[in-house]
Amino acid sequence: MTLIQRIARLVQADLHGLLDGLEEPEEVVKQTIRDMEEALEHKEQTLAALHASLQRLTAEAQEVGRAAREIDHHIDLCFEAGNDALARNFIRKRLETERQARQVARALEETQARRAALERTMAEQREQLAAIVQQLNLYMAIRPRQASATAPFTPGQSGAVVTDDEVEAAFLDEQRRRAGRTQASP
Repeated sequence: MTLIQRIARLVQADLHGLLDGLEEPEEVVKQTIRDMEEALEHKEQTLAALHASLQRLTAEAQEVGRAAREIDHHIDLCFEAGNDALARNFIRKRLETERQARQVARALEETQARRAALERTMAEQREQLAAIVQQLNLYMAIRPRQASATAPFTPGQSGAVVTDDEVEAAFLDEQRRRAGRTQASP
């Protein structure tokens, strides 16, 4: 890694750290969820394209197999008729068809492997997404309770309102206490 790349990564990390401090964690997680859902949607489209490729390759493999059987039949006819020159032409076609069959089989195998790998990746990402959503929901459920437990006192909160009767009783208590102090002082 070059020095410039390392410095660029350091500056980028510092900027990301600064932005993280400004951002609401809840909103960052929600954006992450949206990004993951978008990535899964893109992978779904890729999976659909792979499925279409598999269908096309399967049909092509069947067609190549049918063509190979037809060529073998023609080769048999050429040998029965003693036409070696025509038999050579059909043997050439058979060799080409066999090569094509191997290519189609290889492409089919590779496409099936890609589809299986993509399906595994998508399953893992769906599990991760579900876990993140579950954690966000838990955080959202706990957060209001935490906020109320740690919220500073503000006048007018429920349970903090003092009635006139309580003020009058406290006033009389304070008056008595002060009257007792002034009598004890002389």
